[in-house]
Amino acid sequence: MNFLKKNGILFMALVFLYLLIPQPASSEGMSNYELEQEIKELKKKIEKPGVFEGLAEKLTFSGAIELDLSYADDSDMGDNKVNDSTSDLDIGTVELGLETAFHEYVTGNFILKGEALDTDNDRVFWDEATITIKKEGFAIYFVGGKRGQPFGFFESHLINDPITQDCYEIAKTGATVGYSTEHPSLDISATIYKGEVLMTHMLDGAYGLDRTYLDELGALPGWRTGGMSGTYEGTDDVNSYIGNITISPVEGLMVAAFYDSEPGDGERNETAGGTLHFEFSKITLDAEYIAAIQREKDSIDKKKHKESAWFAAIAFQVIDPLEIAARYESFDDDIGGEQDGHPTNRYSVGFTYTLFEKDNFATSLMGEYRITNAEVEPGNPNGVDDKLNEAFLRLAIEF
Repeated sequence: MNFLKKNGILFMALVFLYLLIPQPASSEGMSNYELEQEIKELKKKIEKPGVFEGLAEKLTFSGAIELDLSYADDSDMGDNKVNDSTSDLDIGTVELGLETAFHEYVTGNFILKGEALDTDNDRVFWDEATITIKKEGFAIYFVGGKRGQPFGFFESHLINDPITQDCYEIAKTGATVGYSTEHPSLDISATIYKGEVLMTHMLDGAYGLDRTYLDELGALPGWRTGGMSGTYEGTDDVNSYIGNITISPVEGLMVAAFYDSEPGDGERNETAGGTLHFEFSKITLDAEYIAAIQREKDSIDKKKHKESAWFAAIAFQVIDPLEIAARYESFDDDIGGEQDGHPTNRYSVGFTYTLFEKDNFATSLMGEYRITNAEVEPGNPNGVDDKLNEAFLRLAIEF
């Protein structure tokens, strides 16, 4: 089939080129033999190394389709509708990836992603578009473009992302220069990017951390990018940076530490964290902790609320197609008192069963059940829920 396809394309290209190339007047009387010779010359030009040969080896396609079914016994923990259950069935994610070897040292990686395709809020976007420059045997490398920048690892064996990813993922265009070695396995990198990503996560309502800022007249301004006070506009300049150190001292163990600094209202907002990943036999352990170490002052209470999040997880490969996993997560908003709907901790259990797998194609069935506990104002005057029960089921196809 590949042979026929290749030769079919080649034949069409030959005919197309022959029709486009102006022929001398004498060609009108060319014999069949002369015409065959001219086509052979065109064929030699097209079949030069680099035109068709090796193209397949330079391109690697990948993708995924996920069908999600979910249920929650309360659609919004922060309102006064207790046990207002909700359910959903949709195509959660469609992903198409392409890795291209432009050169021996230059690789391009592109991922086109679609989310919530059955809703009015559906979106299709470039989740990743990067260029990597790295020479084999040379320690220094460069990665530039849009991707999840090297701040946090967010390892997960469940359907839902860990709380650290929800709060601290930096999916932004950036530029990274790094130094890596294989023996020992060590990676040190520095990254620059633009904007105030982490502060925006907090101020856009991530996990209910709802900071309000007064303008110069003492009024509540509308939300701005970055959510800063009326005298401060969130910046989109290239003035944010990340430092990351990752090491694997022994096989199966990975330890990482990372630091992030972004501009803020009067002071820079600084965040740091660490990750531990360990694999032994059929068991995988993951733990991650990320916390604010410097925050701008809240313009109402004049305090620096230094939030933090962490999780610990374990996964066990029961048999070849079946893996089970459990995870505990915690979030601290560092705001005095209790606020309705602000999550404090979460428990999750789940499984992944590989229905069938061959070469690079796999189909899996995943399930997850999780319980979220939340803060409630003393006496619960608003009658809100302090617990959320959720169930998720996913059919995933990957290639």
